[in-house]
Amino acid sequence: MSTYLYGIVSDSHPKELAGLRGIGKRPAPLRKVAAGDLAVVVSDVPADIRAKRRDLLAHETVLEALCDQGPTLPMRFGVIADDDQSIAQEVSAEQERYQRLLSYLNGRVEINVKVKHNDEALLRAVLADHESLTRMNEDLRRQGGGDHDDRVRFGEMVARAVDEREQRDAVKIISGLAAHAIRESAGTGVSGYFVNHSFLVDREYLPEFSSAVQELRESAGEYVEVRTRGPLPPYSFTDTADVI
Repeated sequence: MSTYLYGIVSDSHPKELAGLRGIGKRPAPLRKVAAGDLAVVVSDVPADIRAKRRDLLAHETVLEALCDQGPTLPMRFGVIADDDQSIAQEVSAEQERYQRLLSYLNGRVEINVKVKHNDEALLRAVLADHESLTRMNEDLRRQGGGDHDDRVRFGEMVARAVDEREQRDAVKIISGLAAHAIRESAGTGVSGYFVNHSFLVDREYLPEFSSAVQELRESAGEYVEVRTRGPLPPYSFTDTADVI
């Protein structure tokens, strides 16, 4: 068996684990590994554990419960160590840095925002922005679609204009929401979405952030679809390089 890591907390964190289930087909009990003035919440798992939906949900549920109780440094899914002793040694060696980060994350949560365009509305906006594309589109229609080369050239020009529009819209959306957050972090690309961004938000300002998202939805209308997820443990903000 290996030791699976959920999150790092301070020794003073309540660490109430009753009723929580860890990952695995037959979840082992959750436990706390002392590491100086810190503690790591862990459980035993087989060395060949694989990501399944039930395990991803269990991992997140444990972290959400810990975050509700106090500052928690979340581990990404799948972090495994050989044993408790190696965890204690590694975390103890970096405990001052982890303590500063826990202090920084205190009272803050992550909100993930994904945005995608309505394709028809986006095309209308692009054509409205570029008279030359509008004229070319009308010419192709009058010609019954035009020849192959004309269609390819038109398609390439539209694609470039769409990319430029998406970049401008992304900057506007991200900067608008970032004004209501402590930090922001770009996520990996998601098919169909031109924005996949996470924001670190003070819990007390969550209503203001939610209002900003709602204003975005209302002002954009059918032009974009906005999806949010959270509050989440601050997965995207565990890099201390620019905050400590």
